[in-house]
This record gives sequence, structure tokens and C-alpha cells, in this order.
Amino acid sequence: MRSREKTAHTRELAERASCRLSYRLRREHYAKMSELAAAERAETEMPSLKRTLAERDQQIAKLTADNATLRDLALRARADLDNARKRFQREKAETIKYAAEQILRELIPVADNLERALASANGGADAKAVHDGVQMVLDQFVGVLRNNGLEAIASDGQQFNPHFHEAVGTEEGENVVDNQIVTTLQKGYMLRERVVRPAMVRVGRALRPAAAPVEATQPLSAPPEEAAAVAEDVTQGQTESANESKSDDEPKSDSSGPSTEK
Repeated sequence: MRSREKTAHTRELAERASCRLSYRLRREHYAKMSELAAAERAETEMPSLKRTLAERDQQIAKLTADNATLRDLALRARADLDNARKRFQREKAETIKYAAEQILRELIPVADNLERALASANGGADAKAVHDGVQMVLDQFVGVLRNNGLEAIASDGQQFNPHFHEAVGTEEGENVVDNQIVTTLQKGYMLRERVVRPAMVRVGRALRPAAAPVEATQPLSAPPEEAAAVAEDVTQGQTESANESKSDDEPKSDSSGPSTEK
């Protein structure tokens, strides 16, 4: 009995060992098969993976080159902008510094003519010749101003305009029109459409006829007869008042009879 049980137990152990061994062998076989499949799959996919990696490397290299190029262009553009700004500031400063060069070049002949006029005046030239020379110089000077856009503001006989004229006084008269410029004390000038200096003027004011005087009203007076009667009544009243006050001041006598001396 015991030998049978021992034999059955031994057989059971052998079967279990056989199952374990077959399971291990199958698992190893499956592992080898999966490794082989993975190796085959890797060998199959390796070329495409290599191509993908190569394409990515090319894209990275291209982007790096493009980035370097754009950076260089940005630095060059910034440098060009800085140089242009500095050049503009330098040209602006030179323009402001020499802005009056053209008009001064036109005014130099005016100064030369003034020196000639002074020289001829010191040389004993007559007054008319000096006057004519100075008038020519003045015309030349006004021409230079006009060529540069400076014009005189019309004022005499014009209506007063506070945008172009500056009133410093008024003049009254019968033949004067209200708000009309009568006298120009100092000329005004405009540079194209901007007032450089307003003209100093006197503005007219028309005289208006004086109003007729109002007659003063005379005070009402009583007729001569009534005035005399009133004066007489007043005088009589004053006399009666004086008499009454005098009688009040005198002592009164006893009405019972004369007094006897002992």
C-alpha cells in the first residue's frame, strides 16, 4: 500500500517537473521568437529610421544656418539704422547751423552797397546823390526780403484787424471812419502765412453830433399880491409872539385894594 502511494507521489512529482520544464522551454522559445521578430523588425525599420534621422539632421542644420543668416541680417540692419540716425542728426545740425547761409549770401551785396554809400557820403557827395544811393540799397534790401517770402502788411486805409494790426491809440475826426486805420506808426511783416510782427497803428473814431441840451425847469412862484400877503401875515405873527413873551416876564399887581403903611 505504501509502495503504491509512494509510486503515485513520485509519478505526480515527475509530471509536475515535466510541466514546469515544458513551460520554461515554451517561455524561452517565445522569448527567442520575440527577440528574433524584434530583430527582424528592427532590421526592416532601420533604413527608414535612419532616413528619418538623417532628414531631421538636415532640417536642424538648415534651420541653424537660416538662424545665423537672419541674425546677421538683423545685426546689419540695426547697424545701418544707427548709422542712418546719426547721419540724419548730423545733417539736421548742419542744416540748422547753416540755415541762414542763402539769405546772408543775398544780403552781402546790400552791406557792400551801404559801405559804398557811406564812403561817398564821407567823400563830400551831395545829399541828393547820397539819398538816391541809400534808396537803391533799401530797394535792394526789400527785394531780398521779398524773395525770401517776407511781405509788408497793408495798413493805411484798411479796416483794423487784430490778427495783423496792433492799435496803440485812436484819432477822432469828422471825416474819419470808425475802426479804420488812420496812421501807421510801424510797419508789420508776414513770412508767407505767418505774422512776424504786427503793424503798430492808430485807429480812427468818428465824431458824433452832440445831443441838444435839456432846458432846466423853472420853479413855480406865487403871484406878487399873494406873496406880499403871506409876508405880512408872517411879520404880524412874529410881533404877537414877542408881545406875549414880554407880558409873561412882568410882575402881576394885587386886585384886593391899595396897601397901607403903618
